[in-house]
Amino acid sequence: MTLKDKNTRKQFAIYARFSSEMQNEISIRSQIEQCTQAIAQRNGVVVDIFTDEATNGWSLDRPGFNELRRAAENKRFEAIMFWKFDRLARNHNDIVIIKMLLRQDLNLSLHCVQGVSEDDDNTPYGALMEQLLAIFSAYYSKNLSSETKRGKKHRAINGAFNGSIAPLGYELVTKKYPDKMKREPGLYIVPRAAAIVRRAFRMYASGFYSDRDIADWMNTRRYIQQLRRGQKPVNKGMVRDMLMNRTYTGRVSYAETEYSKTLGKGKKSPRRRKTWYEGKHQGFVSDEIFDQCQEVRKQNTKTRKTRQNRRTYLLNDRVYCAYCMLSKPLSVQDEKYGKMRAKTPQRTGYGYYRCITRDRSYKTNCKQRFIRVETVDAQVIDFLFNLQIPEGVEERIERAVSTNLSNAQAIARMEELLTQMENMDIRFDHGFYTDRESYFDERQALQQKYEALRPVEHDHLTNAKGLLQNFQLYWEECNNAPEPEEERQRLIKQVVERVFVQDNQVIAISLYGSYAVVLGEVGMLGSQVVEKLGELKNGNITTNVSIQFGSDEI
Repeated sequence: MTLKDKNTRKQFAIYARFSSEMQNEISIRSQIEQCTQAIAQRNGVVVDIFTDEATNGWSLDRPGFNELRRAAENKRFEAIMFWKFDRLARNHNDIVIIKMLLRQDLNLSLHCVQGVSEDDDNTPYGALMEQLLAIFSAYYSKNLSSETKRGKKHRAINGAFNGSIAPLGYELVTKKYPDKMKREPGLYIVPRAAAIVRRAFRMYASGFYSDRDIADWMNTRRYIQQLRRGQKPVNKGMVRDMLMNRTYTGRVSYAETEYSKTLGKGKKSPRRRKTWYEGKHQGFVSDEIFDQCQEVRKQNTKTRKTRQNRRTYLLNDRVYCAYCMLSKPLSVQDEKYGKMRAKTPQRTGYGYYRCITRDRSYKTNCKQRFIRVETVDAQVIDFLFNLQIPEGVEERIERAVSTNLSNAQAIARMEELLTQMENMDIRFDHGFYTDRESYFDERQALQQKYEALRPVEHDHLTNAKGLLQNFQLYWEECNNAPEPEEERQRLIKQVVERVFVQDNQVIAISLYGSYAVVLGEVGMLGSQVVEKLGELKNGNITTNVSIQFGSDEI
């Protein structure tokens, strides 16, 4: 249906949220049904529906809400319907800020099924009632949060497990989901998984294995492979959290949720804020082994911090195996699939890149051999040194940015400001401004607004062009830095996103960001990589050592 077909009806989006912490929560489906009915009564049409399930109202870092904000910026609808405004947020300060953003900056009207909206009743009374209800909702939520925290702490003091997911090695029985044996709610040992976890603790306590070594070992266990089927393999972060979890010693923890950023974003890790209590469940790791693991970790941390001769890899985390990238199963969502890890064995002293796909327990027929770090670095640097950027890049950057729909609103506003500045210049030239300083002040203010609206993508593109155009000069300047190798690595990070290798040959280089890709032409596999990158980059691919900004080839 086109906009012309709907010009007699107001276009609405629906936002619904379900909080798992609420006791008498109306379901997502019911919220959508009631919102749809309310929109129909207003002779409106539903064009978008956004939902967040099992998320509380104190955090705004929710997928559905973030998607709604992006859609609102792109003018996909004129109004939003909520079941209640507390679906948007619970914190009163947050909801005031968000409503101002949606109403004033994005020119949207906000409505709710239950409650009062000033957009329904454009009077001082309607605005007052909306604010009062928001304050009552915030009070109710804070009180509920306080009671919930008190209850969770009391449960922990009494030895009950507060989490919703059991640690590896245990299964969780709850009142809501009882098991067939009718056991009391709590944690119960799973023998096969517990044996793997117990051995992981003993391995780390010996001091001969790292988190990554243990992760690689766990991924070879058939039980773990079956347990993680369809998910990412065990990684070193998971192992680290497991080895620092005192739940395995028969204890339970409590820590309040805290956020590091405004608007409920950036949830802080509770790892160092937990208070531990004796639990009702049975532990299977002794305090002695657990303490040994913590002592080993402390020593390893000191060693890493004081190590002077550490190796800086120029293309760290940017080299990929072309064989594995082309054979990657569609069901695999692992971003590290096909990545090649750099390592320098002490016995040789030479750095090598090796494909880690097999280490992550994937079944693959990888043909990629180890490749010297110096070999990859030399090919990439030689390519960047000899890269030629044609004239007219600035105009093409402007065109690439302007065709991006996400920049449409900012660009439209920039055009309005540009027209205002041109009109001011014409009036000034014809003597309509009697006060010269007033003209310059107003002109400068408009120019500052114009520059502030310039999309960030434009700055990224311009910066990338400047770095590539003068890459050799920037590279040589790194020699004067206190740590030249680390400075060169930072320079490369601003230019190169991925490097694809086949045996001892670099066959493709993807420049940083989705707006530019540079490829070399190397045989059949090279052309297949071009096609694969075309899918990843939405077609933004060029060959024969050329550059592409946006969808506009240079």
